[in-house]
Amino acid sequence: MTDSDSNGNPELLSVAQTAQLLGVTRQRVHDLIKNGQIVARKLGRYYYIEDIELERYQNQPTGKPYQPRSTSPQRNSIDNCQ
Repeated sequence: MTDSDSNGNPELLSVAQTAQLLGVTRQRVHDLIKNGQIVARKLGRYYYIEDIELERYQNQPTGKPYQPRSTSPQRNSIDNCQ
């Protein structure tokens, strides 16, 4: 991946280039765009992804966010009916 050019404009990558850099299929990149996980620009019929956006996506944490378990006892709904 290359950095932005000297004018400060980010490099635009095609869906195929993005797929190759991520190691996924072009369809997967289109799914990521559709789901809003990658922001892309549509120019004519084609989508283009800024190199900065690709870096943002790659640096996202993976997996579910940590949610600690509750330590309070949970009551069964049958107990509440009595």
